[in-house]
Amino acid sequence: MAIIRCLARRPSALQWAARASSRIPSFARTLYAVPTLGNHVELQKNGVPGLLTAKGFQIAYTDYQQHMIDELNESTAGTTAENQDTKSLVIEFARDPTKAYGFNVASMAFNNHFFFRGINTNLNVQSRPSSDLEVQIKKDFSSRDTLRETFLATADAMFGPGFVWLVQTNDTQFGNLRILPTYLAGSPLSGAHYRQQPHDLNTHNADSYQALNKVGAFGAAAKQNPGPKKPLGGVDVVPLLCVNTWEHVWLHDYGVRGKRRFLEAWWDRIDWDLVGQHATLSPRQGQASRQFHFD
Repeated sequence: MAIIRCLARRPSALQWAARASSRIPSFARTLYAVPTLGNHVELQKNGVPGLLTAKGFQIAYTDYQQHMIDELNESTAGTTAENQDTKSLVIEFARDPTKAYGFNVASMAFNNHFFFRGINTNLNVQSRPSSDLEVQIKKDFSSRDTLRETFLATADAMFGPGFVWLVQTNDTQFGNLRILPTYLAGSPLSGAHYRQQPHDLNTHNADSYQALNKVGAFGAAAKQNPGPKKPLGGVDVVPLLCVNTWEHVWLHDYGVRGKRRFLEAWWDRIDWDLVGQHATLSPRQGQASRQFHFD
């Protein structure tokens, strides 16, 4: 809802979306679609075992992801952005402060899919970290219990919606596991960190972006060094897992005071096998990142 209200308050964003949608007829093909999850039919019928009811899943994924996809299709239709994956759009729009709404939509589509894709949907399977991942967790957090308590406390303490990520930095040989909160539609992707202007262009006059933005596609840093895909001083991170703390995800099933219960239930449903696939845990695997494989 916050994104919708911001769009309504920003005429320039409406004009940008209108110009894009006007370039193709309304019957044009849909370029983006809601990604199918593992056991998707069962999830639609019964919800996520031990986490969300069928109605809760419908609200948090089926309906909300479709809303983001619809907005993404409308915002990019007839433009050079319409054939790009969501990760690329997040990075591209982050560098242009006049496309704040497009950034929000693309980032939310990416983040929410990442969240749901990382859930173990098989109630009969107890997912556990691999031995290599367990070693890395103990190295960086002393134990998995400490990681759990620190992670859940961080998510529970967030006053407002967003995501909390477990990420791996690649600034050392083996990388380091760290907890990274992002608010609203914020992105953990390193290339998206150009979007750090002191004002949100959703709620400010887009004509003032040159004075407001210090980086991005129009900022001084980009003009001096337009080549890098990440901002100066940025640290590359690989997202391993995340939890979505937006109220629409947990409010229906857990109630106003149920955020902590939702977080605890989510922790028990993490697909640790998928987390291990994202991570780089040995020299044999090198430093290749799999973070860009998500749509």
